[in-house]
Amino acid sequence: MLKHLIEQRSEKLPQPSVAFLAGALFFLLLFSWKSHSLFIFNGLATPLFIALLLVSLLLAARYELAFNRTSLLLYGCWASWILFADALSGDFYPALARDAHWLFLPVFIALLSRLFLEFRPTLNIVLLGASVCIIYLLFRMYLEAENYIHWLRPPVFGHIRHLGLSIGFFSVLLFAAPGNEPRAALFFRVIRIIGLALVFWSGTRASMLAWLCCMAIFIYCDRSAASIRTLLIDTGAALALSMLPAPAGPFGGFFNALHRSSGAGSADALSSLRLSLWQTTLSELATQGRLLIGVGGNGFARLQVMYGAQIVPPGHVQPHNFLVQAIADWGLIGLTLFLAFVYRGSLGPIIEKGSRNHPAALAGLVYLIITGMLDASLFHLEHLIYLAIVLALLLPPSPPEKSTIVVKRRLLPMLIAASALLHTLTADYRIGLFWYFPTQ
Repeated sequence: MLKHLIEQRSEKLPQPSVAFLAGALFFLLLFSWKSHSLFIFNGLATPLFIALLLVSLLLAARYELAFNRTSLLLYGCWASWILFADALSGDFYPALARDAHWLFLPVFIALLSRLFLEFRPTLNIVLLGASVCIIYLLFRMYLEAENYIHWLRPPVFGHIRHLGLSIGFFSVLLFAAPGNEPRAALFFRVIRIIGLALVFWSGTRASMLAWLCCMAIFIYCDRSAASIRTLLIDTGAALALSMLPAPAGPFGGFFNALHRSSGAGSADALSSLRLSLWQTTLSELATQGRLLIGVGGNGFARLQVMYGAQIVPPGHVQPHNFLVQAIADWGLIGLTLFLAFVYRGSLGPIIEKGSRNHPAALAGLVYLIITGMLDASLFHLEHLIYLAIVLALLLPPSPPEKSTIVVKRRLLPMLIAASALLHTLTADYRIGLFWYFPTQ
């Protein structure tokens, strides 16, 4: 009897190694949103990628991975094409180091999904990390208001748009907070309202549009009156809170965004010249004969630096659209292979599940897709980590099948070591655009 009680009790306690892994994910999340700084960003996000590899190494020591044969075949085709495009870039190692972010992402998602499945409190730890990020930003805004430079550089973040993009995602994710603990639920609800208020205050239109779509996703997953009422109350409270005077920066960002949108004289002006940016990028790629094969990782910047392309409007390091960025990096052929792999490995199963998906994770995925089509979110590594979190929640490991290939344990550390070495060799790389980062 005593032995039975001890065994039953031990099953309720988390294994130290699993809890440690969840803690490592917590600190990776904190570092990811803070890492976007002009002082450590070299075009490859080297510090953050090394941190991602270290966490993955810890996960790989505990879990083995298995992949569907078809997905693995599509991944192999896509990866081979990336190697080909990077080899033709004239800047092979930096191009491959940049593409390593995307190449390693499926591995990290698979490892992370195992952790979420084995240790259920991992999600709560992630939510706590998101809350800490929002609280920390709020305190820094008020404590360091005198260090405010101009509206593009509020405290902590290097750009107010990144503030809106990251904080908006955290706010969406906080809707996954458990409702069985009233005090915890209240805490997370207050924090997500504050986060949404920061998004409205920032005037980030892509984030606000994404939030509207997320509301539709939440209603699609739960059409109850209580759920809809919560969404409306939280949004209204956040909007009202965003009108309070901030220590520095834009005031009434939400209404300024509405004014900019309603006063736009053309579709291009409404998009903040995004349409011109996309059109000239694709036109320059076609002129250089690289529309099909791309110019390698960081292709948008390389197109300007190595090919002398005159992108309109100037002054951008990425095209504010993932599809255009992918075409610049891998060409239309590489993008097609990537989309085939993504649909087979993730989007297909998610679409099939429909409203049975995890609501907050599904909304978070929609948020990242929309902001990735209109802004820089899927260009920067921190947002790829956010993407990994929601996909790991949406795509739990499936039971082994005949068509499943198990990856040998020793291969993952070798892959991680090779990726780390690649980024170490390119640590002195600069993106090459003088207005973005010193080239010396």
